[in-house]
Amino acid sequence: MSDEPKRPLSELRAGETVRATITSHQPWGITAKLDAYETVGASLDTIRRRGEPGVARLAQDLPPVGTTLELVIGEVRSWHHAPWVWVDLTSV
Repeated sequence: MSDEPKRPLSELRAGETVRATITSHQPWGITAKLDAYETVGASLDTIRRRGEPGVARLAQDLPPVGTTLELVIGEVRSWHHAPWVWVDLTSV
């Protein structure tokens, strides 16, 4: 585990590449933890984004839970409960 301070959520920007660790597989895709940021909800919806080439490749063979990979922030939005911010991820 890194002792480096986490980046604030105010620095999250659409289009930014981030390191994300997969925390679960869901029927619609994956959830993840953004490694460099304060706690935030994050997921990649492989059904909704299936037309994107990087997502289609990722969905064919989902990496195991615990795998860390580089993903791209598609959208940052308010969420209706804690952690209050949700990051919609996509793949390169």
